[in-house]
Amino acid sequence: MIQIAIDGPGGAGKSTISKAIAAKLGIVYVDTGALYRTVGYYVRSKDVDPHDRDGVGALLDEIGIEVKYVDGSQRVFLNGEDLGDKIRTPEMSMYASAVSAIPSVRAFLLETQKDIARKNSVIMDGRDIGTVILPNADVKIYLTASAECRAKRRYDELIAKGQTVTYEDVLREMNERDEADSSREIAPAQAAQDAVVFDNTGMSLEESVAAIIRLIEEKTAGDDDSDENDPPKEENASGKKKAKKEPRTDSRLYRVIYALFSGIVGRFLFRIRVVGRQNEPATGGYLVCGNHTSATDAVVICYGFRKHQVRLMAKKELFKIPVLAPLIRMLGAFPVDRSGNNVSAIKTAVKLLEEGKCMGMFPQGTRHPATDPRTTPVKNGAALIATRAHADVVPVFIMRKNHTFKLFRRTYLVIGEPIPFESFGYDPDANGEYARITNIIFDRICALGEEFAKEQEAKKAAKKK
Repeated sequence: MIQIAIDGPGGAGKSTISKAIAAKLGIVYVDTGALYRTVGYYVRSKDVDPHDRDGVGALLDEIGIEVKYVDGSQRVFLNGEDLGDKIRTPEMSMYASAVSAIPSVRAFLLETQKDIARKNSVIMDGRDIGTVILPNADVKIYLTASAECRAKRRYDELIAKGQTVTYEDVLREMNERDEADSSREIAPAQAAQDAVVFDNTGMSLEESVAAIIRLIEEKTAGDDDSDENDPPKEENASGKKKAKKEPRTDSRLYRVIYALFSGIVGRFLFRIRVVGRQNEPATGGYLVCGNHTSATDAVVICYGFRKHQVRLMAKKELFKIPVLAPLIRMLGAFPVDRSGNNVSAIKTAVKLLEEGKCMGMFPQGTRHPATDPRTTPVKNGAALIATRAHADVVPVFIMRKNHTFKLFRRTYLVIGEPIPFESFGYDPDANGEYARITNIIFDRICALGEEFAKEQEAKKAAKKK
């Protein structure tokens, strides 16, 4: 799990940049400002002065806020109503600033924000994320720009939404909010001491996103020559501590075997080619799900993911083979009883994911060679594990000629974009949720194969012309 805190004044591009980064890294974006705007909207609807602490505090029991993720995007509901862009006006910005200075409001929303971060790898933006909400975040960035630049961005955004505003009014309100946020007694907007100050005045969205992702990767990238039990890095010559790197979750034995396999065996004997490697998440704690046509599929998946060891369930019978059993245990595999008693395996899988490790499984449960995967039955184990661990799912499709494995015959591993857990819209009280989520996962897996097959056919057709 990883926590990224993005703080800064309004108009610096925090939300837009954070959303783009979340999409690229396959993690959850949390718009904390929307929560305060929602409270401000309700206060405004009741005609209460947002600076009246007692008046606002008396309304909190009437406010029901629910955060949902629809198609990977955060949506905030007020008493069951999705307010959409109603909370994105300059007036709501001022209301949000006013209510956010009230201790009871901050306490009201604090646990909601922390709970999301506990359950997911997140990038969270606001004004006091690195100082109050996520004081132990892995990466802290204070994003800023000149007041004129920020006002122009906000003005263009509002005009694009069809609102009637003037640049002068937006600039004035922005300066007023900056003053109010930085001078308030409770959680004033300021850079955390260990935050990196990033000024993106004059930078495009793409330039800002690329630069910040490089910064995040520098601070969180695993070191191929280090182990999670290695001692802390020493300070450098300048006296500053080197950036803390995310500990690897794979074993030394796994790395040795991977290094040996990935060369001659993986590339030349198995002839594995990986498509979509950029979709492998930077941080662990995700579930890899793929189609299943061959006993070598587990090997193909492990080969395709370089950043993290993918641990897989293996049928319990394999753990009775004297030579094989200790080897696959050392490589991180764990047994599953395919006859139905899977409680222990599920607990193990959930624990691995909650610890930030990665695991893989096949929704089909068993091999179905030489068939259209959409016609095969699927089991709900992947959905059960993903929902219990609140884990994102990375879909993959394994493609071979005639769906069968042979040495020296090319095998493709197509890695799709991660499916954020929140996008499933999981409702623990609804019936048939595991089956519904399983179908979402497997449909994405099949779609990967179909899309890749079309691309291959198009390439063949182009060569013939």
